[in-house]
Amino acid sequence: MILTSGVVFTVACLGVASAQLTFVDNKVVTYPPYVAVKRGAYIVELEHSKAGPSTAAYAASFNSISDVWVSSQFSTLFNGLAVSTSDSISVEQLASVQGVKRVWPVRYHRLPYRMSTANITYPYLHQPTGVSRALHELGFNGKGIKVGIVDTGVDYTHPELGNCWKTTDCPWQYGADFIGDKFDSSSPNPIIIPNATPMDCDGHGTHVAGILSGQGPNVYGVAPGATYGMYRVFSCPVNGNVASTDDIILRGIEAAYQDGHDIISLSLGGGSWPEDPISVACSKLVKKGVVVVAANGNDGANGLYTAGTPAVGHGVIAVGSVDNWNITGAIAEFTTPQGSRSVLLSTPGSDRYPFIFEADVPVVAPMDRNGSALGCAGYAVSLSGKIAVIQRGVCSFAQKAAAAQTAGAIGVVVYNNMAGTLSPSVDGTVTVPVVAISQADGLAVVADIATGPSTVKAPNKLVGTFPASTGGQMSLFSSYGPSPELVIEPLLSAPGGNIWSTYPQRLGSYASLSGTSMATPYVSGTVALLKQARPELSVKEIRSVLANSAKPLRDVATGQMIHPYWSGSGLVNVYDAIKSRAMINPPELSINETTWGPVPGFDQLQALGSVRWAQRSVTIVNTDRNKGMDVWLESSVADSLSMYSVDGNIGVAPRTWPASSASVPPNTLPQIAATDSHVYVAAGQSKNITVIVVAPPGLRELEKWFYGGYLNFTLKWDQESTASNLFVPYAGYNGDYRAADVLSTPSSGLPALTDSNQVAIADVSKLVVSATNTALLLYRLDVPSRVVSATLVDAGGNTVGYLPFGYNEYNARNLPKGDNPLSGATVSDLVFTDKGSAHAIKVPAGKYHVHLAALRPLGDANNSKDYQTWDSVQYSIA
Repeated sequence: MILTSGVVFTVACLGVASAQLTFVDNKVVTYPPYVAVKRGAYIVELEHSKAGPSTAAYAASFNSISDVWVSSQFSTLFNGLAVSTSDSISVEQLASVQGVKRVWPVRYHRLPYRMSTANITYPYLHQPTGVSRALHELGFNGKGIKVGIVDTGVDYTHPELGNCWKTTDCPWQYGADFIGDKFDSSSPNPIIIPNATPMDCDGHGTHVAGILSGQGPNVYGVAPGATYGMYRVFSCPVNGNVASTDDIILRGIEAAYQDGHDIISLSLGGGSWPEDPISVACSKLVKKGVVVVAANGNDGANGLYTAGTPAVGHGVIAVGSVDNWNITGAIAEFTTPQGSRSVLLSTPGSDRYPFIFEADVPVVAPMDRNGSALGCAGYAVSLSGKIAVIQRGVCSFAQKAAAAQTAGAIGVVVYNNMAGTLSPSVDGTVTVPVVAISQADGLAVVADIATGPSTVKAPNKLVGTFPASTGGQMSLFSSYGPSPELVIEPLLSAPGGNIWSTYPQRLGSYASLSGTSMATPYVSGTVALLKQARPELSVKEIRSVLANSAKPLRDVATGQMIHPYWSGSGLVNVYDAIKSRAMINPPELSINETTWGPVPGFDQLQALGSVRWAQRSVTIVNTDRNKGMDVWLESSVADSLSMYSVDGNIGVAPRTWPASSASVPPNTLPQIAATDSHVYVAAGQSKNITVIVVAPPGLRELEKWFYGGYLNFTLKWDQESTASNLFVPYAGYNGDYRAADVLSTPSSGLPALTDSNQVAIADVSKLVVSATNTALLLYRLDVPSRVVSATLVDAGGNTVGYLPFGYNEYNARNLPKGDNPLSGATVSDLVFTDKGSAHAIKVPAGKYHVHLAALRPLGDANNSKDYQTWDSVQYSIA
């Protein structure tokens, strides 16, 4: 294979004809600018062809090119290569090779989890999920099942994790390190030197391992008898970041598959599309008979469309998080003229500075320079040698702590400004311990301190237990679906908020973390118990049985069920899954295509007139070979969700309908009809029924509601008096999803041309752009879009080229509280003639305008009618 500046790219050694190099860009994936990618690193996806060259042959050929290096080959779960190039090689040149299907930039990944208050009440944690009964009543512990964990590694020397590595009877029989301790994502060329074993230097993987495999006495895992493998793919913490890349994660996943694991647990994520390389690999794992369990994400604060990859991969079990039922954690003892008060503490804002004070130290509740308890304005008084109690709000935890630290404080306690628990996060400038306490505790402590001199102490390992007011409810951080194709995500939920588990011994041996990262191994453990109990179940059947047996969650504010886009089928219950003698397929009804008009054949729906409806077939399978069963179908309604407020502006948390448990007009709720509401299914047989889902006609389509609910199946077997229940969630969009706008509403003021400071240009017609006077195109995606392009159009209507950063694929929704609140492109006198931004041309002086096009949901990228478009006012280029 030869590459020269004369653009000849010969691939005869691959067994294919030599090819003249053209700068092919229709095979190049370009991520939006806010996605962190590794410079000069790519995943080259190859076409699948039994008769074509092997992956190894492609690798040898790519390696023969000057300035191209193949770092990994993938042929089992993903057909392709990981390559690195010098700046002299363009991504279009890689894409031009015959047999290349697509070229993806290598993304950086960072772990999605958060510190939390602690919990060690495992017996109660395992009761609502059926784990306790499966372990102690049925005697299943995962023995004989192999579980691969792809994570930060594990402290296998921990006494509750076996204190062993690949020895006889050790739970850790598999695994490897793929990244080492020197990897730094801020470096242009991170160093990768894997260690001999996947020892954990962060803590996340050890915490995950305890949830799965903890042996007690402090941490009891869900499947303590299973055999485990740990595949370390994440770095040590560097400047607060624990990072990896696509290719490293793929290597870990492929190794876990090669080691023959029945289940692969992935507490990681990033992106939002099932087509990305990691999602593709996980989808292929499922087809090969491996159960893949993945975290749905921790972006719940940003509302809908926040489910991540690989959770959105086809057939993957995506997991949401519910809060734990009890909180047990470190406490501080405040002594004031009013007496003593024990207060539950969060985990510290930094592992480097634990909140430990063995003896009493002075504690104050100071006012800042503005006379506020918020501590944002700094302090005029000295806090030397004291701990400061500060109210949450207005400025960040780090700013509050830094101000108190500057005034001499030796510790900071931040109390919440609303109900619920929280965990502070501070940066490297803060070198004193920082913790958080509840609003109620904070107000009481401040009132006590006001009566006279006070002290506080927090001895090491002093703990206390308190009930959690949010136990069993969805964790606020848990991400919402749907996927970009309107598939229900997550599939189900499990305990993930305030979970106490093992931690590297050098970091304290135990810690409490919150995240769908914690809920994921919990579900992986339930799958191990289910596979041990029912080894005949296929991957597809395991998915159905677990989802059917989960318990839908109720919204305490509205009285309706929690929407499936947040909770999936509900809280996992493995005991019921093991004991189940039926299954319903599919396990969820994702409504992404609807019909407008009267519903034919259902008399009870004729009075509705023309409505938006969808028809689905549901199969009821009786797995009991000896008894027939009667099945009754009913339904329950979930909250409807909208991203928009009544005035049309986007909100952060989804708006719900109904807003309360008050009387609700029936036409504002979805309706269900079926060909048969009662059927009999003979032993070992199945029966199909047709279900009609009607979108709520009383909700305005302009408000862009997502409706949902549950099909509730009551099953009763012959000669038995006790019935059981199975559930199937349904959800859809109240409108024509294919016609849905993906760009923000006009009331947002976007899209818009702005100056370089993102200030809107009042009169675009007077704008004159040049090399020294550039502008910005800013826009916001409220719905994920497969393709977004921003092009320059001349006065004659001819497209000149793409703006810098003007072509992006697999775009996630812009998140108000995320790293990408807006998307944009540069408006200058340069454009690119290719999608990969490799070939720039200077634009002649004249009149031009910007044309923005964003592909609507489920649209055809090659059909211009499937795009939502916007055109700027004409302006000048000098």
